[in-house]
Amino acid sequence: MPEKDSSGYYIRGEDGKAFGPVEIATLVEWAGDSRIGPTSSVSKDQKHWVAAPLVPELGMTWLVEAEQGVFYGPFNRRVVDGLLEAGTIARDTRLYELSGGASAEQAKLKAELDAKTAALADLEVRVAAQAETTKKTIAFMEAKIAELSSAQANASKAAEAEREAMKADVFRTRERAESAESRAAKAEAERDAAVKKAGVLETELADLRSQLEAVTKFSALVKNANAEVVQPEVIVSDAPPPKAEPRFSGAGGAAGLAALEAAARRELASAKKQGISLGGIFGGKK
Repeated sequence: MPEKDSSGYYIRGEDGKAFGPVEIATLVEWAGDSRIGPTSSVSKDQKHWVAAPLVPELGMTWLVEAEQGVFYGPFNRRVVDGLLEAGTIARDTRLYELSGGASAEQAKLKAELDAKTAALADLEVRVAAQAETTKKTIAFMEAKIAELSSAQANASKAAEAEREAMKADVFRTRERAESAESRAAKAEAERDAAVKKAGVLETELADLRSQLEAVTKFSALVKNANAEVVQPEVIVSDAPPPKAEPRFSGAGGAAGLAALEAAARRELASAKKQGISLGGIFGGKK
């Protein structure tokens, strides 16, 4: 039940509209004028509301039995009298006043209502505290999400940079590989050319060996011929040498030796052209 003070009371109907603040005397007037019904509520702070029939000052203690077992109210007595005078309800309609045990039941109901109102107020406090905690949790989660989003964006940028760097490395590696393949092909061509040149040199070396073998054989012949020539004994005498009989006839003799010497000189000239120096009786100085 609302406490009496100078701050006034508010009345709220079924439509949820509230009126006030007014003095308790005004509420009593409204209750007698049927401006306050059984479903109206009274409050001092517009937070905690009490059913209007539970406010003793309003005198809403009368029930109307319109039909057997069907009751309307509770109303202020002035409301009931007005209905009777207007003929809205018959004169023989049964009226019941909530008193005695009913008042005790009202007090019990009011106590239960006050307890529920207090519990509701406590629940509102706890809900408000929980709402504040929830707001803080939401703010923390939003900050965490923002942090994770930023970290993800940075990681994406780093991954993109690393991917570009890897692409550049692959490109450089491919260039080096192509350059190495080009150098390998060039080296292969140079090797083939060297093999061909080696073949030519082998052929030239074989020719030189053949020439050297021929010259060696000729040199041996010349040396043998030189070894077979017997130098005449030199006799020192004042007398002229005796006449000698020719030992060769025709193209032999001195003429044959001249021919042999000419042939040897031709061979020596050929050997000199080839860079070969021979000694012996026809070689002269090396």
